[in-house]
Amino acid sequence: MILSDLNTPFDNSEQTPESTYDWQLDRANYSEQQIQEMPTWIKTNKEEYTVDEQYDVVDINSFSEMQKLAYDIVKSHFDDTPSVKEPLCLIINGVAGTGKSYLINAIRNLLQSKCAVTATTGKAAYNIRGVTVHSLLKLPIGSRGNKDLTGQSLCRLQESVNNIGYIIIDEYSMLGQVTFGWIDKRCKQATGYNDKVFGGRSLILTGDPGQLPPVADKPLYHAKPSNAVGEQGHQAYHMFDKVVKLTVNQRVQGMTSEQVQLRDLLLRLRKGDSTIDDWKLLLTRQPSNLTKLEHPIAHINARHSSALAKKISSDDMSGLEPVVFLAKGARVMLTMNLWSSVGLCNGATGTVVDIIYQNNHQPPDLPIAVIVEFENYRGPVFNENQPLCIPIIPITVASQTEIGFHERQQLPLRLAWALTIHKSQGLTLPKAWIDIGNLKELLEFLMLLLAE
Repeated sequence: MILSDLNTPFDNSEQTPESTYDWQLDRANYSEQQIQEMPTWIKTNKEEYTVDEQYDVVDINSFSEMQKLAYDIVKSHFDDTPSVKEPLCLIINGVAGTGKSYLINAIRNLLQSKCAVTATTGKAAYNIRGVTVHSLLKLPIGSRGNKDLTGQSLCRLQESVNNIGYIIIDEYSMLGQVTFGWIDKRCKQATGYNDKVFGGRSLILTGDPGQLPPVADKPLYHAKPSNAVGEQGHQAYHMFDKVVKLTVNQRVQGMTSEQVQLRDLLLRLRKGDSTIDDWKLLLTRQPSNLTKLEHPIAHINARHSSALAKKISSDDMSGLEPVVFLAKGARVMLTMNLWSSVGLCNGATGTVVDIIYQNNHQPPDLPIAVIVEFENYRGPVFNENQPLCIPIIPITVASQTEIGFHERQQLPLRLAWALTIHKSQGLTLPKAWIDIGNLKELLEFLMLLLAE
């Protein structure tokens, strides 16, 4: 089977290019020492490498009126006497390109170590050089870990939040009531101030409320929370008494007539007010056919602790699939946060360069590693000749379900020539080709706001 035939029904019993291809060839591109280092390379460098914490310099004088207002609100609160001030609950919203990330950098430079910068997804966190809010506050994922922290887990939470006075959460439209309830609970557990919202910590929410809603949760503004934790999140949301709306689009500032057209088109599109002229403008972008890559496909089976484990969905196995199809040249997405601060985060996309197998092994066995070139990677170099290429190894995860405790070992990768709209949240793309599907669901149109 070759890459251009991926939609063709696959029969394991037939001899295919996959079974006749020499899967040892890629080993020649690396020294034996490099191959031996692959299984532990990320872990070792994560412990030893110091991530550059130099943030972008922000010129406050370049702020729009509303950016300056938001900045002054935070600065005024920060300068107040600590013993008398109440926590700041501030929302900063605006469509794509209005300078939210620029403002976040300015606030971070102001607050320094007193501020934690987070986002709702790994990719969005990477874009602002932050961490996921789940990572910072040890939030439960789904039904896992949905209880108060104790022992060492609580100590680690307290250590991470102890000196923080402000928490910024970007892409807040994807925060649901239950998750927000857990944010309130975790902050209270960390500080011990159960009588204060967020344990006395200040929260700054940034994003566009018109973008994607939360997954499997109700939006913060929903009038009927689904459970007690959702009610807690709903009540916490009502504590936000300051909102600043950014309106000046900094990204497509009208330097040319084409940019003016695009800016106005996006604003109409967001509200559902598109015109025939808008439609005609979008039709001027015509895609060309992709070239067939003609590479054999590696049909890679996961290892399971039991036969029943094979039936468990990827959602219950931290995104690990029972079967992964890969080939050299394939576009892939990372499905797990391996090292978010350097770009190896859930949602990061790249291209498969090599697939490295043990001697005398081939698909459907798990490889030693898949070498992936991540365009936005900014960490230590594995291969001097390919500075953006990183070895991604199989990961083992466990899941406690109704059918027992089970494990799966698989590569945290999936094909990514196409992305779901949720995976694309927070991306800035030079180009986008969108299947809008059912016209009754217009939310997909918002994806255009993410393209320059």
